[in-house]
Amino acid sequence: MKATVLQENILPKVMAVARVSSVKSALPVLENMLLSAEQGKLCLSATDLETGISTTVGAKVEKAGTLTVPARLLTGLIGNLPPGKIVLSAEKDILELKTDVVTSRINGLSAEEFPSFPTEGRKIAVLKSKELKEAIDQVSFAAAQDESRPILTGILFRLTAEGLVLSGVDGFRLAEKRLKASGEADITLVLPVQGLVEVSHLLGEGEVEILSPEPAQLLFRTKEYTVFTQSLEGEFPDYEQIIPANFETKVVIEKSELIKAVQLTAVFSGKGAGVVRFVFDPVKKSLEVSSEEPELGGANIRIETTGEGKQGKIAFNGRYLMDALGALRSEEVELSLNSPLDPVLFRSPSDSSYLHVVMPIRLQE
Repeated sequence: MKATVLQENILPKVMAVARVSSVKSALPVLENMLLSAEQGKLCLSATDLETGISTTVGAKVEKAGTLTVPARLLTGLIGNLPPGKIVLSAEKDILELKTDVVTSRINGLSAEEFPSFPTEGRKIAVLKSKELKEAIDQVSFAAAQDESRPILTGILFRLTAEGLVLSGVDGFRLAEKRLKASGEADITLVLPVQGLVEVSHLLGEGEVEILSPEPAQLLFRTKEYTVFTQSLEGEFPDYEQIIPANFETKVVIEKSELIKAVQLTAVFSGKGAGVVRFVFDPVKKSLEVSSEEPELGGANIRIETTGEGKQGKIAFNGRYLMDALGALRSEEVELSLNSPLDPVLFRSPSDSSYLHVVMPIRLQE
């Protein structure tokens, strides 16, 4: 293999592809990036078996060939080279990089050991990149972080003729976003959250195509990148059952004011779950936000609200509150609630396509 590329062209591509390579793996080749020199281009690929990214960069190819090299080592090396031409050449399992002033060699592994993943499939939908990116950002943080229930570490992906629904659940909260999508399909998969986060990172302007290579696989393709994701095995919970059909109290608050109040009181909730308390009074049109730490002190702030219902109090994990508020794309937030132990619905009064539900914390009287 021998190819010449520009440092400023290849650097953003290797940085993007390297994000899915494994840091430490029982299969060393999963820590590597596949380089494949073809006519007029250099193809770059990496995978952790659940997620894969592939892209190309324009190149002057004198000799076709393939090789895999450690992804993070390659990224670090190219990132420290000056802009200009880089000549990449491979003999056996060694990659040599040359510029006018630098020569470097990287020990690699044969491309035959690299696990291939599909880059083509049946097109099932087309979405606006901006809308899909926002949807992923609004639900991905609600997926579970631990592996005790692996299915909850994924995002439910439901595509029908009516549109696309993305849902994340971790047992304490859930987020759901609905999008209109052109195309005909009826697919329900649970996708690894990392795969969708990588899709979000790579989306820019224009549109993204969604393709189906196999029943349990999806591809997200933009002008520059193709992201492969393999669905998780298991049954996603029927989360819609926990969303109350009716609410006793609905309160509408200016989102910026509520964020400031939560941030202020959270200063005293640094230990444990970081409990933030709400006391709402629909008659007085007020919401009191407070937090208290016996060893440090406490704070409370009162903000104006509108709405109707019963007077009461409820408590939340402060981080969950900030995540929910940060995901809403409106100037106002509507809280719908019943008892201090029932799920609370957060949504925008002007946007029915997104909802967020948070389980409250039991207060110790």
